[in-house]
Amino acid sequence: MSNAHASGFSLIAIAVLCLAVGCQGTALAPNSSDALRAQIRDLSEKATMLETRRSELDQQLAQCLRDSQSKTDTDPEVLAATPFVAVVQVGASSHYLSSPSCTALVYLDPSDGLGRFTQVVGRVRVSIFSLSATGESETIGTAEYSPSEVREAWRGGVMGTHYTFEIPLAGSKWTCHGSATVRLEFTDGTTGRSFNSQREINLQK
Repeated sequence: MSNAHASGFSLIAIAVLCLAVGCQGTALAPNSSDALRAQIRDLSEKATMLETRRSELDQQLAQCLRDSQSKTDTDPEVLAATPFVAVVQVGASSHYLSSPSCTALVYLDPSDGLGRFTQVVGRVRVSIFSLSATGESETIGTAEYSPSEVREAWRGGVMGTHYTFEIPLAGSKWTCHGSATVRLEFTDGTTGRSFNSQREINLQK
């Protein structure tokens, strides 16, 4: 048999063998690490859900204490079904604009123990600062909002539901370029509990 015939026969044999055993050049066999990573991810998600739910229960407990002090009775079933703020976050869409003036648009996203948006009543304090190349921090914007002002800041539409706060930015070294950091504190007007959130914002072009 010639070399050409032998090579052709070998290639056909290999192809038939691959079809028989199911050759897959890029497939990787599952291993124990895959299952472990999946388990860690599931446990992390469950831990986050439990922490959020615990936060809401703390709010409900605070309300119960207030009711007891004022000698008012609240149906336990009604209280359990009442949404309370559990998490307050500076929204991921927060940013700042350079025109017509340097202004930060800070979005407040509060949610209850089930991760659903919930309206809030209380006070908001916002501070925004920049970090120079030398590591020096400079406050470039601050604002405080009363409960009525927070209520007026509610926005809802196709872009989602949140509270929007517009804050002018200015500083001796701030040029309205680069990143800035927002720190937000919300104080619940009903329970007195404070929530804090921080996020980096950038210029929206």
